[in-house]
Amino acid sequence: MVQDLEVDRDLVDAFVTASRALVGIAVRSVGSAPTPVTVSQHRVLVLLAARGDLAVGEIAELSGVNQSNASRLVDRLQKLGLVARSRAAEDGRLVRVSLTEPGQQLLDVVTEQRRQEVAAVLGRLPGPEVEKVVAALQQFNDAASEPDDSSWARHSW
Repeated sequence: MVQDLEVDRDLVDAFVTASRALVGIAVRSVGSAPTPVTVSQHRVLVLLAARGDLAVGEIAELSGVNQSNASRLVDRLQKLGLVARSRAAEDGRLVRVSLTEPGQQLLDVVTEQRRQEVAAVLGRLPGPEVEKVVAALQQFNDAASEPDDSSWARHSW
């Protein structure tokens, strides 16, 4: 939804700066993965964990890339054993991509590393400020339609 009100420039600048810090944490945490993956490949794994099985076209749309790039991302993840492809039961022409157990394990390792780094940063804030940061980020995540980790689809392997 586009709003007619202009957003405060200082607020935008603060979030842009925070995004750089978070990207740095994200890159470092993805680097801790037991299987080397790129940030884009990691994002595909997150999408599958959060939304369940997806078609390559859906992955492309949700990732903001074209379908051929999404297909290449999935190819690489499949070769690494982190995702699997299967024909959709409802339409045999449709191929669905799903997260494998090793893919979920990779996400768990990366997420734990990320949590540790974020906790270290939050640990440097005064207590009352942490609550304000959490509330602001929850609202931002909701506005960005980014699901939190607790909503990720968990599989029983």
